[in-house]
Amino acid sequence: MRGVADRNTVALTFDAGSDRGFTADILDTLAANGIAASFGLTGAWVEANPDLVARIADEGHHIFNHSWSHADFTTLTTEQRWDQLDRTDAAISAITGSTTKPWFRPPFGAYDASVNTDLYARGYTYNLYWTVDSLGWNGLSAAAITERCLSRAEAGAIYLFHVGSASQDAAALQDIIDGLAAAGFVAGPVAGVL
Repeated sequence: MRGVADRNTVALTFDAGSDRGFTADILDTLAANGIAASFGLTGAWVEANPDLVARIADEGHHIFNHSWSHADFTTLTTEQRWDQLDRTDAAISAITGSTTKPWFRPPFGAYDASVNTDLYARGYTYNLYWTVDSLGWNGLSAAAITERCLSRAEAGAIYLFHVGSASQDAAALQDIIDGLAAAGFVAGPVAGVL
């Protein structure tokens, strides 16, 4: 999935499934720049971090479903997939008052036709992929993340970042925002690029 290329918008998306990590720092940076973004939350993360979920919603960010336990959906049965989707949506809705439908991002980016069929049957019509993976989760430095993200900037890009403590995405975020703005791009949530 990628956004439309006829306007200079890019989407900033952040996956949360491990620890609290740098979520507060990311939210502070987004707020300081007046940017709304999209956050993919696992149900287990929501259960462990209700205060951060409330802050994400209260600050106007878009929240999408990222499964309950970050399981590879291609290895699950239909019933297991639906349970992962439903439990996560219920946990998020209990805090935010809103559903995550129709937005879902597959853990590990793993999906196939049967996953899509099960997603659609549950009301998830957007299987949210990305065009630029920061690779912060893979140990890149903040400088390398910044270079990677800015060198791949293009209209309609969907950026994948992570909030966890294993990633330096938070440390790179301000430089990425500055670089995108200098290149004429407007950053926002994923719905803004589609």
